[in-house]
Amino acid sequence: MLKEIPIDQLVPGMYVERAGEGTLRSPLESVRDWMHDTERIRALKDSGVRTVTVDTEKTLAPRPGSAQASAQSPDPAPVQTPGQHSGPAPEESRDSAPPPDAPAGKVYAHCLGHVMDVMRKVREGLEVDYSQSFAAVDTLLSGMATDPAQLLLLAKLHHHDEYTLRHSLNVSLLALLFGRHLGMEGEELRRLGFAGLYHDLGKFRIPLDILNKPGRLSEREFDVMRRHSVLGYELLRGQPGITTDILLGVLHHHERYDGQGYPRKLQGDEKDPFSRILTIVDIYDALTSDRVYKKAFTPHDSVKSMFAWRNESFHPGLLEKFVECFGVYPPGSFVRLSDQTYAVVVDSRPETPARPLVKVSHSRRLAPLRPELVDLARTPKDGPGGLAIEACLDPRSLNLAIDRLV
Repeated sequence: MLKEIPIDQLVPGMYVERAGEGTLRSPLESVRDWMHDTERIRALKDSGVRTVTVDTEKTLAPRPGSAQASAQSPDPAPVQTPGQHSGPAPEESRDSAPPPDAPAGKVYAHCLGHVMDVMRKVREGLEVDYSQSFAAVDTLLSGMATDPAQLLLLAKLHHHDEYTLRHSLNVSLLALLFGRHLGMEGEELRRLGFAGLYHDLGKFRIPLDILNKPGRLSEREFDVMRRHSVLGYELLRGQPGITTDILLGVLHHHERYDGQGYPRKLQGDEKDPFSRILTIVDIYDALTSDRVYKKAFTPHDSVKSMFAWRNESFHPGLLEKFVECFGVYPPGSFVRLSDQTYAVVVDSRPETPARPLVKVSHSRRLAPLRPELVDLARTPKDGPGGLAIEACLDPRSLNLAIDRLV
């Protein structure tokens, strides 16, 4: 839910949708980000902003107006991102897990906050209690049971900020959904979700000038970057509750079916089950995410590219299972329908992968429409009243923002 509050009530952890009042003196400014520290808030104040609109569903801190929020000091301790070093480390579990029926935005924000804390501790060489991370996986599982399609849509919003953090959470979510489709359940599925959450843990021991370099890495830098899977394995090895399948998933997620991966150049069936899954969802999320040096590919184009690499990179038949799970047009795809209206794919079914559930959002002239859910599997494909997907597009090419569509 969106709520307008005075800038003086803004605290770290809140998610700001926009700032300003929409007047000539105080024009509206799109923000769409969490306030990670007081410096960001102070910058808004210094720019003359007097009111902000926060999304209470995504907020990590207490909601404005609550007793806990009122009791906070005007300059509360910052929620730090990896690489920041001011102040003592926060508690591992900064707030309680959202209830089982919490909105998808609250679930995603809570888990992202947890990953943020853990990765910062790893960056600073502090001790981490990974048992709390299994609780984060349980929160994702609860969110999947309530609204898996909306969680996937949130994962595919175009953010290039904090890529490694969001990527870690997205890979965990995708792995959980894919693993469940493959028949995994119970503790095995929880362990797969944990392996997805920390498949790139070792990157937080990579020098920041290499990790965040906007251009192409040199061969020497790439050699350093390739160490991250081994570093992640070493960080987790010996930790309570960390099983062999988790360790192998983290260590081998960059191995390829043709033996050209790293760090061990495993070939064919030498790869373990967890890493086979993580390889697919890792590449898919990387392709569909904005990076400093490239824009995201559409989900549909990403799947097409992955099929071109399937004989080299993926275990036979597994990519086909991935398409069964997420569809030819995965959730988050922006499509033009055969009646020339535009829609966002919100869910797909294995039995009708090319005819998903969509939310029609814009007319043929790109005028916003009252959102309408249409199940293409229940509509005729051809003839009178027929409807089908005609093309998959990047909404930004039409000056549309997908986070406004979901």
